[in-house]
Amino acid sequence: MVWQDIVVAVAGLVFAPSLAVSIVKKAKYPLLTSLPTAIALTGITVVYFSYNLYLSVVTTSLTALCWFILALRRNKGG
Repeated sequence: MVWQDIVVAVAGLVFAPSLAVSIVKKAKYPLLTSLPTAIALTGITVVYFSYNLYLSVVTTSLTALCWFILALRRNKGG
């Protein structure tokens, strides 16, 4: 395990729960904010996987999932 994997994973452990609060509180973000962020994080997850940074894959996937949920909520109107 490389130190970069640990650093990125810890950052993901901060981002995902922060977004989970927004999901629970039914916050709405603009679609042009949430959807591109979710797609970009999905791409970053693929890059982490290609570098065998598996902790980063898990935490970044969770963060991307949170953004997709927020994008769908906004897109459906509530």
